Amino acid sequence: MPKVLIMTKKFADLSREPVQTLEQAGFTVEEKDYDRVSPAQEDEICRVIQGADAIIVTAMFPATRKIIMSADRLKMIAIRSAGFEGSDLKAAIEKGVVVTHNPGSNASSVADMAIGLMLAVSKQIAKKDREMRKGIYNRGGGEDLFRKTIGIIGLGNIGKKVAQRLQGFEVETIANDIVDYPKFQKKYNIPYYSKEELLQMADYVTIHVPLDDSTRLMIREERLKLMKPTAFLINTARGEVVDEQALYKALTNGWIAGAGLDVFNEEPPKFRALIELENVVCTPHSAGLSRQASYSMAMETVKKIIAFFEGKVPENVLNPEVLKGLNLKAQSEEVKVQN
Repeated sequence: MPKVLIMTKKFADLSREPVQTLEQAGFTVEEKDYDRVSPAQEDEICRVIQGADAIIVTAMFPATRKIIMSADRLKMIAIRSAGFEGSDLKAAIEKGVVVTHNPGSNASSVADMAIGLMLAVSKQIAKKDREMRKGIYNRGGGEDLFRKTIGIIGLGNIGKKVAQRLQGFEVETIANDIVDYPKFQKKYNIPYYSKEELLQMADYVTIHVPLDDSTRLMIREERLKLMKPTAFLINTARGEVVDEQALYKALTNGWIAGAGLDVFNEEPPKFRALIELENVVCTPHSAGLSRQASYSMAMETVKKIIAFFEGKVPENVLNPEVLKGLNLKAQSEEVKVQN
């Protein structure tokens, strides 16, 4: 009977259905709480995962080379979310461990939050709320989102949904991405520009890219200086995409008007000076964790595990090289294998 080890306490917080579905499919399920793992716990994790055939982790869970190579029975790492920066894919390939993720499963939730942060910071909703609670009745201020220029960096699953939601605001949408989406761009009239051009043109810049070597500290001081002094930066992607020290300078020196942040270099954030600025609206990396998104991610993860152990190719495999050595059947529906 295969054993599934759930490494995140939040996996079944909202509903026990994902766990029950695994148990009904014949799996032994054990739940752990490793949502915040420090490097010092690497040896502990190596011990904990012994005997597990599959582990369910978050994007940032450090499935390091040492952890993967130490596993005695591990066949699958099922990442609950779309991001996957915590898992060492090269080590997983060497070990023959299949790694899956769930692209798009929480895209609507993140897109909603991105729009919400745009409005909250530019319309000064959070600031006015704080003032009202202190008895301050200051009615003025704020900027409209209506008919502004929105720059989307990363026009993937989330970026597209942001663009669609913005149609009602009659904005001009521009984008930057390493991938072309000609049909979508034509339908919504979204031209591509370089990052530098986009930063200079946009009234709002919203970031929707994965974290890798090409995007780490992508928004740094010289690029922030290109933005309009009336512009707003929105980040619901990953904290390390933005240089927080440079962003603090930009916000305190008037290079930009404000920022809406759901992600940070360290989580929980330790750079308190940044999140305490009046022109910053911040949330605790919760953009993709609405009730609906959390349920969807959990159930999609469960489906992938069941499919794999039934001898089928699961969807959204991050290291398809491993599949070549396995005798798996393609599922009846289209199988999406990521390169």
